[in-house]
Amino acid sequence: MSTAKTPKSYEQIYFDIVTAQELVATPMEPIQMVVGDIIPAGLFLIAGDPKVGKSLLFQDLALAIATGEKAWGEYEVEKGDVLYMANEGGDRSFRDRLIKMMDLPADFPGELTGDAAEPAPPGLKITKTDLLLGGKLESAIHTWLNETATDPRLVIIDTLASVTEETGGSNRHLEDYKALASLAELATGWPNTLFIVIHHTNKGEGTSVTQRISGSNGLAAATDGIGLLTRNVASPNCTFTLIPRNAEECELTMQRGHNLRWGVLGDDEVAQLSGARQQLVKLLEASVEPVTPAAAAKELSLEAPTVRKALVEMAKKGQVTKHSHGHYVAVAS
Repeated sequence: MSTAKTPKSYEQIYFDIVTAQELVATPMEPIQMVVGDIIPAGLFLIAGDPKVGKSLLFQDLALAIATGEKAWGEYEVEKGDVLYMANEGGDRSFRDRLIKMMDLPADFPGELTGDAAEPAPPGLKITKTDLLLGGKLESAIHTWLNETATDPRLVIIDTLASVTEETGGSNRHLEDYKALASLAELATGWPNTLFIVIHHTNKGEGTSVTQRISGSNGLAAATDGIGLLTRNVASPNCTFTLIPRNAEECELTMQRGHNLRWGVLGDDEVAQLSGARQQLVKLLEASVEPVTPAAAAKELSLEAPTVRKALVEMAKKGQVTKHSHGHYVAVAS
C-alpha cells in the first residue's frame, strides 16, 4: 500500500477497472464495413477544398447505397436507407444532380415507361434542417434511425458549418471536440451505419490530412476516421485520402464522369499522379534516351521550371529515376 501523503482528504470514488486478461478474453463484435473494405461504420469527417466536388462524391455514394449498386463503380455495399441533410445548395441543385446521375432526360418528368418510370430510389431521403449539433439535431437523427428507417446504412450532414454555431472561446480544441462528440456517441449505438460530416479545408499551407481540415485537431479526435478530397491544378482527377481508426488507410484516385458519377481509377503509382505528372512518366517510358526537363517541357507544352521542379520531387518519391545530371529516365520495371 502506498504511504504517500496527500494534501487533503479525498472522497472515495472508485474506477470501473477491468484487467488486461479480462479485456483480452472479452469477445467483441467485428467491425462492420459499409463501403467495400475501405470505410467501416462510425463517424467520419470528410473535408475538401471549395468546388472540388465533395458534395457530389457523397451524393453519388448516397445514391449507390440507396440502390444497392457498387459505390464509385468499385466497392460493394449493402442496400439500405440513407438520410442526406443537404443544407447547402438547395432542392433544385440536389434534384438536378440526381437527374444527371440517373441519366434521366433533362426535361424529366416526362412520358417514361418500364424501369425509368420510377427511377429514384425510395430509400434515399433528403432533408434540410436548421437544428444544431449539441442541441436537437442528434435527437432528430435518432428518431429517423429508430422510427423511420427500416435498415439505416448512411447518414450525411452537408456541411458541418451548417449545423454548428460559431464559437469564440479560448479552448478551440475542446469546443471542436464537443461539436462532434455527441454525434459520435450516437453513432456507437448503430454499428451498421456510416455517419459522414462534410467539412471544409483551412486556408493554410498544411500538408497532412489533419492539418488541412479546418479547425483544431479536436474535430478529428472525436471521429472514427477522417478523409480529404483534393485536386491538383490542371488535373481532371481528384485524390481521396482516407484515414479510418478501424481499417487500413488508403488513397484513391477518383474521376468524375459527364453524368456526375464518380469512379476509382486505380491504386497503382502512376494513377495516383496528377495529369501532368502522368504525362511525364509516359514520356520517359516511351523515350529510348534519358530526357532533360527542358526537352520534356517542350514535348508536353509545359513550362520548363514547373517540369524541372516536378521531376525533382518525383525522383525523391521514386516515381522516376535521375539518370545523370539534369537527365531523367523511367523507373526500371
